[in-house]
Amino acid sequence: MKRLIIPICVVVFFVLFFMYLDFADDVGAYKQDTNSADAIIVLAGGFGRIDKGIELLRNRRADYLIIMGADKDANLESIFFKKDIRLYKKRIILEKQSTNTYENAVETKKIVEKMGIKSIILLTSYYHMKRASYIFSRVLPSGVSIKLHPVSTPNFDETIWWKGRGAVLLTMEFFKFYWCKLWV
Repeated sequence: MKRLIIPICVVVFFVLFFMYLDFADDVGAYKQDTNSADAIIVLAGGFGRIDKGIELLRNRRADYLIIMGADKDANLESIFFKKDIRLYKKRIILEKQSTNTYENAVETKKIVEKMGIKSIILLTSYYHMKRASYIFSRVLPSGVSIKLHPVSTPNFDETIWWKGRGAVLLTMEFFKFYWCKLWV
């Protein structure tokens, strides 16, 4: 029995390694959907996501900007203190209940159903898009169209993910993604 432990560990290591490389290969493969939708869903927590969301709203890509997982103490003024959003205030919704990607999707479902939204632009970082799109596709009603809009962020470059903290972020996402595949 002891002689089997090392070969089994080696096989498991190589399986995980090749799964990780396949996962990493998908990171840069996501393309930004350029179509419009009823709402832009921004998953808070990543650098540059909210700025891209307001840019898409200003460019009339959607009627609403919904920021999921905003800090409990946040308000529009604290989030957009450097931007003039007077024209958009009534079209921006801050959701403050959710604390993770799954909860983001559950709270989005409530908003989508309440407002009669039929299409969303899901905006998050490249490294987070695979897990976020998987969870949202499982949680949202089947009639809701999900258009993906991954964004580059200062803490992760999808073209050279193995440099800097990129590999660490991607490794965490790898394990979170496969954990979600087990229960979502």
